Amino acid sequence: MNPNRQRRLRLLAKIIPAILSVLFCLAAIEIFARVVYGRPTMHFGLEMWKYAKDLKTPVPDPGMAFYHRPNSAESLMGVDVKINSLGMRNQEISTNKPPGTFRIVALGDSTTEGWGVHFEETYPKLLEKALNANPPSPRWKNYEVLNTGCGNYNTAQEVASLKDRWLALKPDLVTIGWYINDAEPTPKPREPWLAVHSYGYVWFTANFGALLRNIGANKNYSQYYESLYDANQPGWPKCQAAFADLAQTCRERNIPVKVLLIPELHSLSGNYEFKHIDDLIRQIGATNGMEVVDLIDAFPPDGDPKRFWASPEDAHPNDRANELMAAKIEATLRAGQWIK
Repeated sequence: MNPNRQRRLRLLAKIIPAILSVLFCLAAIEIFARVVYGRPTMHFGLEMWKYAKDLKTPVPDPGMAFYHRPNSAESLMGVDVKINSLGMRNQEISTNKPPGTFRIVALGDSTTEGWGVHFEETYPKLLEKALNANPPSPRWKNYEVLNTGCGNYNTAQEVASLKDRWLALKPDLVTIGWYINDAEPTPKPREPWLAVHSYGYVWFTANFGALLRNIGANKNYSQYYESLYDANQPGWPKCQAAFADLAQTCRERNIPVKVLLIPELHSLSGNYEFKHIDDLIRQIGATNGMEVVDLIDAFPPDGDPKRFWASPEDAHPNDRANELMAAKIEATLRAGQWIK
């Protein structure tokens, strides 16, 4: 036999088993991830992936990138998430505001949408129930608080969605739930095929990323959030511009707008680690004539913050945290006579 042919055959004899072994391992990871995490779980990375895959749809407008898929539903982080025909996590409403109704549009990200929170316990829904149970003004027969929060939205996307979709609902008041990662750049909806279809890929990348953070190879949560407000980061100037746009848009339509600072719950009110970043948003509010309400004040000064988390590994505000935030918003609303 030709010596060159023999060498090629020997090389193939080594390569083929190696390739088959890699494929076997990848298949095993995929099967494992699908069996273990294909059902409802509390694994943050995989649940967020299911959320993006099943409840979101891309849009041509690069300012929004995506929004909720109308009439979609999924079980995520142990709770049912249902999106209505308008693309919001809300009960069905009339696009034409009923007479005698005071309508609040609540903008925000997953902390407003209610990640890991039962719908009836989200702060917009709790506020709505409180206003209808004890109306703050005799002028109005009914109060609606429309939850337009969408996971992974930043401030620029929230304002773009208001202008594109929610102003048509004729709000009497707009709130924007700001969270510390809202200075991130607007994400691009295009993803690699594996990132869209493979449980194994998502499971592996999520856990590998957590490992890198644990050993200090990647930024931890605090370092990451701090980095977003660096002058060289592209998302922060766009966040500031979006707030100015929001103020101008609402001012032109005579719609009051309130900024709600939703806390990052690795620390509580007695020693809140991101107060200096909240101060940046307070300054933006003052510059643009928007009242800013700091919801960290709704929480106790000390104790274990994890009792307010959606899960032991996920610092999204849970049902109890939403109750505290809703009570703070309601008290501020009544004291400040937001509704007349």
